[in-house]
Amino acid sequence: MPTPTTPSPGESPGTSLPTVTTSRAVLARRRFLAGGGVLVAGAVTLTACDNGSGEEGMETPSTDAEGPTGPEVVIDEFQDYSGDHTLWQVRYELGDDEESPELFDATTQAARHEALQAKKEEQEWTAAEPLLVMDPYGTTRSGLYLYFTDAAAGEVEVTAQVAATEDFTATIANQADTGFEGLAIAMVPGAINELTLRWRPEGGDEVASAMRIKTPEAATGYGTVLDTQIEDAEAIAPGLFALSGISGPGNASFLYDGTGTMRAEIPSGDSPQHRVRLQEGNLVVTTGSRQVSVLDAFGHAGTIIDLGDQSVHHDLEVVDGIAYVLTSKVGNERVEDRVIRVDLASGQVDEVVDLQTVFPAYEEIAHAREGGEAGGSAVKGKDWIHINSIDITDGVMVLSARETSTIIALDGALEPGGEPSVRWLIGGEVLWEGTGYEEHFLAAEGDPNGNAGQHTVQRIDDDSLDEGQFYLEMFNNNHWYLGTRDAEVWEGKGPANASESEFDGVSQVLRYLVDENAGTYSEDLMVEIPYSSVVSSVQRLGDGGIDQPMVVNSGKANEFSERTAEGELVAAYRYDSSNFGYRVYKDSFEGFWYA
Repeated sequence: MPTPTTPSPGESPGTSLPTVTTSRAVLARRRFLAGGGVLVAGAVTLTACDNGSGEEGMETPSTDAEGPTGPEVVIDEFQDYSGDHTLWQVRYELGDDEESPELFDATTQAARHEALQAKKEEQEWTAAEPLLVMDPYGTTRSGLYLYFTDAAAGEVEVTAQVAATEDFTATIANQADTGFEGLAIAMVPGAINELTLRWRPEGGDEVASAMRIKTPEAATGYGTVLDTQIEDAEAIAPGLFALSGISGPGNASFLYDGTGTMRAEIPSGDSPQHRVRLQEGNLVVTTGSRQVSVLDAFGHAGTIIDLGDQSVHHDLEVVDGIAYVLTSKVGNERVEDRVIRVDLASGQVDEVVDLQTVFPAYEEIAHAREGGEAGGSAVKGKDWIHINSIDITDGVMVLSARETSTIIALDGALEPGGEPSVRWLIGGEVLWEGTGYEEHFLAAEGDPNGNAGQHTVQRIDDDSLDEGQFYLEMFNNNHWYLGTRDAEVWEGKGPANASESEFDGVSQVLRYLVDENAGTYSEDLMVEIPYSSVVSSVQRLGDGGIDQPMVVNSGKANEFSERTAEGELVAAYRYDSSNFGYRVYKDSFEGFWYA
């Protein structure tokens, strides 16, 4: 008999593929071939391929392929639990020499999905006897799946109580029209959680249940409570902070509430996620160096897209079902200078920007950095421009180039076969002298602080502005350094406000007012924040307007904060890392996890 084993999300992948069983029934396995892999029905892997004409196409799935058997997916009772109902778990039956299958694999996700669907169909689940499953898809670590039928619509409120932390209460987003189906993101990983669920049907009586759950430890072992400095608890916006790219504990993203307590962990493969995008009822994330996945509100990665020879880094943007992802091309001597277009419905992957073809004269005068690239990519090579963020508004792509301290706006960069052209440039003009691109730089009005090594450049439109005007807001690292040009080109020639030191300086939230009609930009806001020579982020909450609160991460300082629209401190949080934390974003997750 194989020994039952509960896998940790993000474990090293094995080669075997899972089959499905439940505690009461064995399911027939249905398979079809896509992208060279064997799949169980219920999830899709979309694989970029060559269609024979030299153009990227999609492989057509076959339905008659047979593949190897592997560990069974089993739903049985969760042991570290007591309460009013049975709590179930999804796990694998592994032999002595068998490894857990890769989590972000369509076969794995489909097997988990079929097991859950079969469990739902075993009996009629009611508010008095609901179906409760711990993290059924392995993608949140401490999420609790809740399902039951009822003639009425209604809501479920969850309260999680853990020693030495503040109580967490939220209304779970209901994904069903009547009865209830949803994922409660409330419990702390690796802790004894006293959980109360309250079902409030429309026109009916409340049904309450209580339970005690010892949740699995965070798969990475990362700490579940941050050091906090709360200045105004009432002003903290609802939602969860997503910490990504924390050096040291692995590649997962960690979700913390406003008190600095972890409520979930989203695993990744061989590359950090850097960005967690909630778009149109789904989470769009990278789950490996060559993979983009789409997760639904239950944590099911129902779409997993293989990016072929493109390796992700730093950032992605999602517009109308299309993900634009910053990449390096595997096998090319250059890195961090491309953008791909990923159709999240079809899985079609196309390269739409290669900055070497946009700026060939500049790429030619840059050399490889001594000691290798500046980081952020699983692929190694000449990191001559180092794109670290992407924003798309009104068909214009705005890229942040850290290595050249330049903000780049491109036209014609969104569709396959396009010819991207420079719309304008801001910052680092001295580096571009003699390249022929000088005429594209907008002129500074007044005496603005200059951007140096900036990250997360975002365009913000505002109804008060004239047509052709908008804001650009960024985390201005304020660090002037180039590793790909000789020292005499850049030393002592950066913005007066910038530091050339890796450790000594002051970073800024910096906002420019751009006037494309006049060809100018001017400073509109500057807030001094803890210094971070590299990485880091700033994000506006709510609708993203300049009147909304902001979240700021100073990655090298290992500190993030929530601030008022003007930059006043609301709360600060400190985290552990072996070097830095790449980015921190926040989302209310309204309609997804919370009502």
